[in-house]
Amino acid sequence: MKFDLRQLQAFVTLADTANYREAATRLFITQPALTKQIQGLEQALGSTLFNRGRHGAELTAIGAQLLTQASALVEHGKGFERHALALASGVAGRLKIGFGLSSFALAPSLVARFKQQVANVMVHLQDMPSAIQQEQLLSGQLQLGFMRRPDTPQLQEHRLLTDRLVLAVPTRMTTPDPAAFDLQQALASQPLLQMVGHRCPGLSQQIAGFLGANRLTGMIQEAEDIQTLVALVAAGIGNAILPRSVSFIAGPDVTLYPLSGPCSEWEISMVWNPGFADPIRDHFIQLAITSQPTPIAALPER
Repeated sequence: MKFDLRQLQAFVTLADTANYREAATRLFITQPALTKQIQGLEQALGSTLFNRGRHGAELTAIGAQLLTQASALVEHGKGFERHALALASGVAGRLKIGFGLSSFALAPSLVARFKQQVANVMVHLQDMPSAIQQEQLLSGQLQLGFMRRPDTPQLQEHRLLTDRLVLAVPTRMTTPDPAAFDLQQALASQPLLQMVGHRCPGLSQQIAGFLGANRLTGMIQEAEDIQTLVALVAAGIGNAILPRSVSFIAGPDVTLYPLSGPCSEWEISMVWNPGFADPIRDHFIQLAITSQPTPIAALPER
């Protein structure tokens, strides 16, 4: 038994109008074409659905019993078509985005702006290292990433901002004159706190590169996450080299001193895999580029 949605639509419309001419007009087809669709459906079902008489088309007993379910199928088919069109135009569906500390404020703000335009898109933001974002973008698990510039030609990017390293120190241990700050002395006087390498490999490599390029050393202690590092600094346990964007979560008990020189800066981009067609992602990218067309610096340190 084979029939299609057009035949069901013809059946429901003819049952509603009880008139072949009016039903054909509503369906934008000819009366012979409508008759052919109804006959094809009757043949597929093995039942007569209409009696055609002086009063038009009247449902048979079987036709009347099938009408409710046929109407539901037609509405379901229309809903499927609307949903498919919305997906194809990028105004409905799901969008999985990866982001890190450097885009801690920018990524959610762009998502909020996007949701104002397309409320039917479910956006999932997940905090993950750039290396993991790159892996998931290549495999198609992630649709968009806010991350360090990728090192593979398969991914496309739009540069968003430049982040840089700062030294976070307990505010109560700072000097009134910022010009008197001595990085080497600060590293020698307090333990240097940093993330466990596997938790944030990009940042760990950046810090190691900075220390090596500037011939700096210090006693290193590790913590599991950025928030713990900031709390330890605020408590006076040690200092920490962190991204400048940590200013979003650093409280008044932590002061950030900007660092300069080799390996002190890096760029953050919005990254995607053009090998996967994705109208929703492309809609987001267009909005992000329009609202943030040129790269910006991270928030200034306090």
